[in-house]
Amino acid sequence: MSSPSSSSDDDNSVRIQDHTSPSSSTSEATEQTTETIKDVARDIVEASSSIRELILTLHHIGAMEEIGRATRAIRDTANEINDTVKNLNERGTIKDTADAVEETAIATQDTIHTLKVATREVAETAPTTLKTLKEVSNKVRSKITKKSLH
Repeated sequence: MSSPSSSSDDDNSVRIQDHTSPSSSTSEATEQTTETIKDVARDIVEASSSIRELILTLHHIGAMEEIGRATRAIRDTANEINDTVKNLNERGTIKDTADAVEETAIATQDTIHTLKVATREVAETAPTTLKTLKEVSNKVRSKITKKSLH
């Protein structure tokens, strides 16, 4: 292991020593950081002052009371909605509604399946049915024609 005064590239203590010694770039970075912090602090003071003025103006025109009433109304409405949902959940209404929707979906699928089967059967039997209807129609016409001739 090399001593701290060694200049070997593998010696971490030399690098640490180099970084801790004052240099112009470190001092410039520190100054820059300090200025940035001061700027941020000034911005915070200005923003705080602006907010204070806004609050005083809102108080003066009576808006703070209105904002307070609106906030309470929003809170109360949110609480009522929450209570209603809890009540519906406790009574099982939400579950019952979800179950009814699921049952309706299943029944609809069954109905669609039944209609498809019925449509297919009608399409398959239509030619035979049409032929039978024509034969019956012809027989009825011939009987009517025979009776009208007699």
